[in-house]
Amino acid sequence: MNRWIIVVGAILIQLCLGAIYAWSVFTPPLVAPLPNEDFENVMGDVIELTVEGDLVVGSEEMFTLSFSENGAPFTDYDNVSVLLELKDKDGKVLKSDKIIPYIGYIYEEGDPITEGPYDAVVSGNQSTFEAKITKSGSWHMVITASNETMTDTYEVMQNVGTGEFGFTKTQSQMIFAAGLFTFALFTIIGGRLAKKFGPRKMAIAGGIVLGSGYILASFIGGNFYLMLISIGILGGAGIGLAYVVPIAVGVKWFPDKKGMISGLAVAGFGFGALLWMKLCTGFIFGPVKITGDWGGLYEYFNVTEVFLIYGIAFAVAIIAGGFIMRNPPEGWKPEGWEPPETKVDTATGSVEFTSAQMRKTPQYWMLFFMFMVGAGAGLMVIGIIKLFGIDALQDSGHTAAEASVIAGTAMALFFSLANGVGRIVWGIVSDKIGRRMSFVVMFAIQGVMMLAFFFIGGNEYLLYAGAAVIGFNFGGNFALFPAATADFFGNKSVGLNYGWVFFAYGFGGILGPIVGGIMGDNQAWMWAFIPAGFLLIACAGIAFMLKPPKPLSE
Repeated sequence: MNRWIIVVGAILIQLCLGAIYAWSVFTPPLVAPLPNEDFENVMGDVIELTVEGDLVVGSEEMFTLSFSENGAPFTDYDNVSVLLELKDKDGKVLKSDKIIPYIGYIYEEGDPITEGPYDAVVSGNQSTFEAKITKSGSWHMVITASNETMTDTYEVMQNVGTGEFGFTKTQSQMIFAAGLFTFALFTIIGGRLAKKFGPRKMAIAGGIVLGSGYILASFIGGNFYLMLISIGILGGAGIGLAYVVPIAVGVKWFPDKKGMISGLAVAGFGFGALLWMKLCTGFIFGPVKITGDWGGLYEYFNVTEVFLIYGIAFAVAIIAGGFIMRNPPEGWKPEGWEPPETKVDTATGSVEFTSAQMRKTPQYWMLFFMFMVGAGAGLMVIGIIKLFGIDALQDSGHTAAEASVIAGTAMALFFSLANGVGRIVWGIVSDKIGRRMSFVVMFAIQGVMMLAFFFIGGNEYLLYAGAAVIGFNFGGNFALFPAATADFFGNKSVGLNYGWVFFAYGFGGILGPIVGGIMGDNQAWMWAFIPAGFLLIACAGIAFMLKPPKPLSE
């Protein structure tokens, strides 16, 4: 069997598993307001208004306003304008068009989504205008009609595609948080089960469980608890079961290129998040429109239909990749490659540790701390980069609209793409210069950039550069740590052991965003980045002291 086929299967599996980070694209339709049947239209005291036409997301439609008085046409208006406002169930105008959820926190940001005002063409007692909206929800038409002597205001409402959910923002985040926790937990469980049942069966099982979770979610309507179980618990469990399989199998087939194969495998996870998110909304990154004005699957399907499409796609793709996953024959090694000699100061992966033995070594806890800090710092930036960027750019003279586009591009384009590329590049680099020195260089660069980021955030191009560097190094964590786990604790045992190292990611995922959120709420951005920078530099020092562990008894 050609071992490069394993790479194809690994990337195919990880592309689907990365869907967990596409959750923010499902949040807006889940939290959209439900129809408010008790809403009372505000009408003029004497003049009656009739509105003909329907608001449609993404489509420009024609509307006709007809005015009458005591049943007769009212023709005295010579100016009519219409403002469209999206409101929540309490009648509050919604101000932003993007919601980014992260570990229980909601960051609302973006440009105002009020549409209009539209100038209507007045003809007799009728006025016509064309309007196009971009979001579903409770849209309110605030109509101002006037002549030389009077001005009247009318308000009517249309519920557009609000569906049957109406989840609170906290509920939407509980589903996401449940998925992350279950993912981390089942990474450990999946590693142990893979040893018993084999990688192929475990990957296929992960695909079936993940796909079933999304497919089930497409049929349960607006029941929050069932969705928490289907996508949060079942979906997270499926991801955890399959996550370690491509890494563990890849390391066994590529003992000569452990960093490269780890990087390629987890790069799929990073790019997968971007793929599934942008398939919903179109591949638009700030001012860069790769797919033109195509608005993604949401132009044709609602969120439950997308769940069904994704569930089927996840199951099919992961099962296909799972059939490729198998361990090499006992004693197999790449042609022309000989295992390096075991040396006191060099970790080669030839010494196998059980998970219990690994957890008793100082090297495990050094890796755990480094991973927690490296992941936490990157996740903090994911959560706050746009909020921080908007503040910094406005302080340097940019308008709110300009700052929103620039900061959004820094996150969606530069950070996201560099995150995926960094996983591959750092994996390859670590095969050349070693895991220890790769850790030292990566953490040192990340620490210096984190210290500088606060001071350069107000410059558009430096913000792009900083976001790319941080994303690049953040992605490197996911290539270096599985390879280092294999080096230190055994190539054959990486499937069992990496779940315990990866558990550090869960702690970093809680601490980083929370600290960033607190500092952002208090407008103390410096104290989000500066401590993170010093901790990252400290991790570079810890990495410099890493030495191969000595085997311990259970």
